[in-house]
Amino acid sequence: MKDTVLKISLAALFHDIGKFAQEALELPAGYRENNADLYQPFRDGHHTHTHALYTAAFIEKYQTYFPKELNSPDWGEGEHEDSFINLAAKHHKPGTALQLIITQADRLSSGFDRAEFQEGEEIGVREYRQTRLLPIFERLLRQDKKFDKPEDFEWRYSLTPISAQNIFPVKLKELKKEEAREEYRRLFSDFEKDLSLLCHKNHVELWAQHFDSLLRVYTSHIPAARVGKVIHDVSLYDHLRTTAALAGALYLYHRETESLNEKAICDDRPKKFLLVSGDFYGIQDFIFRGGGEERHHRAKLLRGRSFLVSLMMELAAQTLCEKVGLSFLSVFFSAAGKFHLLAPNTESARKAINEAYEQINNWLYENFFGECAIGFALTEASPSEFTGGSFVKLWQRHLDNLEEAKFNRFELAQHGGVFEDYLDSFDNTLPKPICPLCDTRPSAREVLNDDYIKRRGQEEEACACKLCRDQAFLGTELVKGKRLAVVKGDDGALKEPLFGLYQIKFLNGCAGEFADKKKLIRLYDLNVKAGKPPVGATFLPINGYVPVFKEEDQYFDCLLAGQKQEQKYEELIEDIKEERPKSFYHLAQKALRAEFEDQKIKCYGLPALGVLKADVDNLGAIFGCGLPEGLFTISRLSTMSRQLNNFFTIYLPYALEYEKNGRFQDIYTVFAGGDDLFLIGPWNRVRELALFLREKFAAYVCENPKLHFSAGITLHKPHVPVDLLAEEAEEALSRAKTEPKDQVSMFGQVVSWKAFQELFEIEQTLASWHEGFLSRGALYRLNDLLALAEEEARLLSSGSIPWHRLQCVKWPAFLRYFLVRLIERQVKNDWQVIYQQVVTQLYTWIHQYRGNLVLALWPLLYETRKQRL
Repeated sequence: MKDTVLKISLAALFHDIGKFAQEALELPAGYRENNADLYQPFRDGHHTHTHALYTAAFIEKYQTYFPKELNSPDWGEGEHEDSFINLAAKHHKPGTALQLIITQADRLSSGFDRAEFQEGEEIGVREYRQTRLLPIFERLLRQDKKFDKPEDFEWRYSLTPISAQNIFPVKLKELKKEEAREEYRRLFSDFEKDLSLLCHKNHVELWAQHFDSLLRVYTSHIPAARVGKVIHDVSLYDHLRTTAALAGALYLYHRETESLNEKAICDDRPKKFLLVSGDFYGIQDFIFRGGGEERHHRAKLLRGRSFLVSLMMELAAQTLCEKVGLSFLSVFFSAAGKFHLLAPNTESARKAINEAYEQINNWLYENFFGECAIGFALTEASPSEFTGGSFVKLWQRHLDNLEEAKFNRFELAQHGGVFEDYLDSFDNTLPKPICPLCDTRPSAREVLNDDYIKRRGQEEEACACKLCRDQAFLGTELVKGKRLAVVKGDDGALKEPLFGLYQIKFLNGCAGEFADKKKLIRLYDLNVKAGKPPVGATFLPINGYVPVFKEEDQYFDCLLAGQKQEQKYEELIEDIKEERPKSFYHLAQKALRAEFEDQKIKCYGLPALGVLKADVDNLGAIFGCGLPEGLFTISRLSTMSRQLNNFFTIYLPYALEYEKNGRFQDIYTVFAGGDDLFLIGPWNRVRELALFLREKFAAYVCENPKLHFSAGITLHKPHVPVDLLAEEAEEALSRAKTEPKDQVSMFGQVVSWKAFQELFEIEQTLASWHEGFLSRGALYRLNDLLALAEEEARLLSSGSIPWHRLQCVKWPAFLRYFLVRLIERQVKNDWQVIYQQVVTQLYTWIHQYRGNLVLALWPLLYETRKQRL
């Protein structure tokens, strides 16, 4: 049965691939005449749905690229008429129960009847070649604008593969309609070349994973529907993927209920589906867990833990699918500590889901003592609830169930009370019986002096628990650019297999040895190189960007400011040679700038870390009521979720490494995905990056004023514990998300992004004055005046100013007094003119921004601070 589920799901993934191939694939002589009746309906005197014929032609032409199972009549259930090619290509002319299942899944994925524009001309059958994908983001939450015809959309996606540069929508007026046909051809030609590079042709499920990944790269910007008045804003990839998930669940439901017949399959009333979602609870505590000696390994532990959250969610979904009997294609979306899949609503499926839940959470409970868990939410659904505008209500009901599941993390009857054997688990013969990296679990003799937990130059024995060692191992190996193999069995690098089942190995190549032994579960390529997703293996963009030492770092004299130069310089050269990740200390030092004065190098600035935490505002409203009910389908949900995730997982790592002349290359991704991010780097670069990302996000969502994010920025010394970093960053973000949101918080001040940009520009003006006549003492005096102006504004808003607080209203007089004395001394000619300009400008700024002006003043004070070498 498992083979049949994969066969049907994979055929559903292929079913509309003819829409991709149709423009570039040349049919052999006589192919159309010999096969049109088999795959195409005949209406009004001609054959329709030509793409179905091209789906069949694609499968036949490239069969040598595919695993043998796709061309074998013995693979899975069904007679010759249910061959893989017929399952995939006969969805518009089904002749068997299995073919009808894919037909039904296709209709449910698109909402049964695709929504249409109310106005405008139809796209002709021959004009599909010029149709580009409309961005869903442009119309979300927009009540102020009509979208009744295609011309109402100002943006389109280019017909290109996914990459950091290509995922942004383009103004329609910048695209040439006549070039679309050639873009389709070029896109398919590149896809054809990469198709031959996929690993594991001899292992059908592994190959299918890689093919799905390749399909995602090449078809995410192709509209699923391109003819008539249909609203072409759903990507072909998301339509194919959700169709595959629906088909797998439908087949298992009808197989287990012994109802594989036309009448039962077409009946949309029974609750045939289970919407299943997994949610990782306790992400913050898991990632930012600190111990007594954690600071020596902070960067790699953060990398390892953040990556582990995403990996465990992938493997939790894998475990669940295996137990239910589903393929990986049943998971229609997974990101940011969540996954969503479709399962059959049967007793055996429910039992399997409970078994997976218990297995996963028993392991988490035993190893993390209840601090984290993976919750499952289940919602019954009938086929009719995926159509006719009903899906939005179904999805909201499911989200309510997911929220309720948060309050039932563990079965208290099983896990309530104390851990009876906790104290007995410690080995008191070890130098440090309790793990110094988490201060929770017992140190393990198996990892004593392990290379991944031992500090450079450390003489005493290094101890850790197995899990912290594994997290340090992951954090170390992730930056080396290798592929990640997930295997079953003992042959792996982890001291504690995930969920007691899964081992991992970092390697190059296709891991053929593990595949041949049927131990290989997944082979992931984690790294976006120069903004382009890799091909060959399954692309999983959860790695983020990590700053590493480069050759130019040895010429940055401030990098070792305040350190023992000779010893540290030797270590720096070794770091550069090995391309090791930069420590938090070095990231803080990169906030400094070097100047050559009096034939010596002098360093200026504040060596501090900046932490940026941000997330998209009103996400619940965006996904709940951002679209009219009739447009809210499972395919659109998938398209929206995937496109939002792409900004943080594909574009952001590229931006950190390549944008802005490398100014962001020292900013470290703790996590980024779904709708939020957490970054650490030099404080001044983090501030610049916040503005840069705000601008880029606006372009990414078609300048939709309803779509925006809020951010919190905090400053810290490099030795501050990570749990405190996270706590203060979360508090800053919470302040920024107070109504009306779309704000940024820094230095305890909350301003709009527009004001934040203006204050950044004001700082540049203050800096030019500082170079001329505004001394550091004057800047500190100005800071005192800001405090008075802020107090005045606060008291006036309360209704009155008490007599003993009247000092605050004198700030304009104090401002004029100290400026006239300062400028008279510092400026030789026409000082009165400059004084008048400066005092007028400062009065305007202070009156407008009050205490918020510290966002321009304090960075200047920090940037001009002199450091000792």
